[in-house]
Amino acid sequence: MSQSELETLARWRAIGARHSEEVVELAGRVLKSGQLGDQEWSIREQLAIAALDLGKIKLATDQLDILARKFAKSPRITLLLGLRQEAQGDTAGAKATYEGLLKTDETNVSAYQRLIALSQTTAPNTTITLLLGYLDTFYTDPAGWSLLAELYADQGLYAQSLAALGHVMLINTWDSIAVCRAGETAYTMGDYQLALKHFLRATEMETPPVGSSVEGTPKSRSWWGVKLSSRRLLEAKIVPETSVPPEMATTPEQLRALDELATERLLAVGGEGMGTRRKVLAGGERVR
Repeated sequence: MSQSELETLARWRAIGARHSEEVVELAGRVLKSGQLGDQEWSIREQLAIAALDLGKIKLATDQLDILARKFAKSPRITLLLGLRQEAQGDTAGAKATYEGLLKTDETNVSAYQRLIALSQTTAPNTTITLLLGYLDTFYTDPAGWSLLAELYADQGLYAQSLAALGHVMLINTWDSIAVCRAGETAYTMGDYQLALKHFLRATEMETPPVGSSVEGTPKSRSWWGVKLSSRRLLEAKIVPETSVPPEMATTPEQLRALDELATERLLAVGGEGMGTRRKVLAGGERVR
């Protein structure tokens, strides 16, 4: 065993990196050396999770048995036992394990998250209800709101999806991807004025300030949104319905300018598919 191996395992635990195959190899070697002190238990837990990732149930069980003897009735170990049940295909047993943990402590975040994840494959019709209950307690979890937005969109409930994305944007104020997703959701709803405003906000967030030494990586997703929303509004024979107040709506002159700017920015991105991109931007193909 070397100190660097211990440090590597500790660093992966700190940042939540799995690296399952490497963990099985490193942790196995480190544990054989002995003399680990209190680090032994963290390493055994890390090894158990890695083994479950790889389907090495016996290796995981060996570690869990040792941990269970050391930390009897620990909720953390019980959660790991639930993960083993999932790996073994015992979804009903895993569900019961997580529900038991929540009866003891309804603020057990990990148990709640595993129960939600499990429901997505075993009872998808209950996932939104579970997720709403979870977010009532753990409002500041952007991943939970993001998942809720995705689930609503899958069911065609775009207004609810947009509302969930609003919570993501409120919690993570500089999440340009969430803003772009809000634009895409509004576009799917047919609210092109609102979609355009979200897409423009996303492009602003992705563009480094003038004079900044930071070099931004060119991104086209939000600019495609600007392009498509502008064209929809310019080509509309009647004014599309929108939740944007009339005084805040983008004017035809502004739309034409944005359409030209989006074309310029999309061509400036470069990369593969330039021929197809030029054809689409020239109107030879239509993107919906």
